Amino acid sequence: METAAQSGTAFMWWILLAFVLFMIWFPARSQKKQEQERKNRVDALKKGDQVVIPNGIIGTVAGFKDNAIEVKIAEGIKLTVLKTAIVGFVNENQPAANEGGAK
Repeated sequence: METAAQSGTAFMWWILLAFVLFMIWFPARSQKKQEQERKNRVDALKKGDQVVIPNGIIGTVAGFKDNAIEVKIAEGIKLTVLKTAIVGFVNENQPAANEGGAK
Protein backbone atom coordinates (compact mmCIF):
# COMPACT_ATOMS: atom_id res chain seq x y z
CA MET A 1 0.00 0.00 0.00
CA GLU A 2 1.31 3.40 -0.97
CA THR A 3 1.72 6.00 1.72
CA ALA A 4 1.05 9.71 1.36
CA ALA A 5 4.79 10.47 1.36
CA GLN A 6 5.45 8.06 -1.51
CA SER A 7 2.54 9.51 -3.46
CA GLY A 8 3.85 13.06 -2.99
CA THR A 9 7.37 12.04 -4.07
CA ALA A 10 6.05 10.39 -7.24
CA PHE A 11 4.03 13.51 -8.03
CA MET A 12 7.12 15.69 -7.59
CA TRP A 13 9.09 13.49 -10.01
CA TRP A 14 6.34 13.87 -12.62
CA ILE A 15 6.35 17.66 -12.15
CA LEU A 16 10.14 17.73 -12.51
CA LEU A 17 9.98 15.59 -15.67
CA ALA A 18 7.31 17.85 -17.18
CA PHE A 19 9.40 20.94 -16.37
CA VAL A 20 12.55 19.47 -17.97
CA LEU A 21 10.64 18.48 -21.12
CA PHE A 22 9.14 21.97 -21.36
CA MET A 23 12.56 23.60 -20.97
CA ILE A 24 13.87 21.48 -23.86
CA TRP A 25 10.84 21.94 -26.13
CA PHE A 26 10.15 25.66 -25.69
CA PRO A 27 13.55 27.08 -26.78
CA ALA A 28 13.73 24.67 -29.72
CA ARG A 29 10.29 25.79 -30.88
CA SER A 30 11.22 29.46 -30.54
CA GLN A 31 14.45 28.98 -32.50
CA LYS A 32 12.63 27.10 -35.25
CA LYS A 33 10.05 29.90 -35.51
CA GLN A 34 12.79 32.57 -35.80
CA GLU A 35 14.58 30.57 -38.49
CA GLN A 36 11.34 30.19 -40.48
CA GLU A 37 10.72 33.96 -40.27
CA ARG A 38 14.27 34.65 -41.52
CA LYS A 39 13.83 32.18 -44.39
CA ASN A 40 10.52 33.78 -45.40
CA ARG A 41 12.14 37.21 -45.34
CA VAL A 42 15.08 36.01 -47.49
CA ASP A 43 12.64 34.45 -49.97
CA ALA A 44 10.76 37.77 -50.20
CA LEU A 45 13.88 39.82 -51.05
CA LYS A 46 13.86 41.85 -54.24
CA LYS A 47 16.39 43.97 -56.11
CA GLY A 48 17.32 47.09 -54.21
CA ASP A 49 16.72 45.67 -50.71
CA GLN A 50 19.58 46.14 -48.28
CA VAL A 51 20.94 43.11 -46.43
CA VAL A 52 23.68 42.33 -43.94
CA ILE A 53 26.09 39.53 -44.76
CA PRO A 54 28.74 38.03 -42.44
CA ASN A 55 31.26 40.40 -40.82
CA GLY A 56 28.65 43.16 -40.80
CA ILE A 57 28.95 44.02 -44.49
CA ILE A 58 25.87 45.90 -45.69
CA GLY A 59 25.00 45.68 -49.34
CA THR A 60 22.17 46.03 -51.82
CA VAL A 61 20.59 43.06 -53.57
CA ALA A 62 21.61 43.29 -57.23
CA GLY A 63 20.42 39.96 -58.58
CA PHE A 64 19.49 36.36 -57.92
CA LYS A 65 20.92 33.00 -58.91
CA ASP A 66 19.71 29.49 -57.96
CA ASN A 67 20.28 29.49 -54.20
CA ALA A 68 22.50 32.57 -54.16
CA ILE A 69 22.10 36.33 -54.17
CA GLU A 70 24.35 38.94 -55.79
CA VAL A 71 25.03 41.71 -53.29
CA LYS A 72 26.47 45.06 -54.42
CA ILE A 73 28.70 46.39 -51.65
CA ALA A 74 30.27 49.29 -53.52
CA GLU A 75 30.24 50.81 -56.98
CA GLY A 76 31.43 48.10 -59.35
CA ILE A 77 31.85 45.46 -56.60
CA LYS A 78 29.36 42.60 -56.36
CA LEU A 79 29.59 39.54 -54.16
CA THR A 80 27.69 36.33 -54.73
CA VAL A 81 26.57 34.85 -51.41
CA LEU A 82 24.35 31.94 -50.52
CA LYS A 83 20.89 32.82 -49.28
CA THR A 84 21.80 31.13 -46.00
CA ALA A 85 24.60 33.69 -45.53
CA ILE A 86 22.15 36.57 -45.09
CA VAL A 87 22.39 37.41 -41.39
CA GLY A 88 20.26 40.53 -41.23
CA PHE A 89 18.14 43.05 -43.05
CA VAL A 90 18.29 46.83 -43.24
CA ASN A 91 14.82 48.32 -43.37
CA GLU A 92 13.11 51.61 -42.75
CA ASN A 93 13.16 50.98 -38.96
CA GLN A 94 16.95 50.71 -38.86
CA PRO A 95 19.44 53.43 -39.78
CA ALA A 96 20.86 52.78 -43.24
CA ALA A 97 24.58 52.65 -43.87
CA ASN A 98 26.20 55.51 -45.73
CA GLU A 99 26.49 54.78 -49.41
CA GLY A 100 30.17 54.81 -50.25
CA GLY A 101 31.43 53.93 -46.76
CA ALA A 102 32.95 56.10 -44.03
CA LYS A 103 33.95 59.67 -44.78
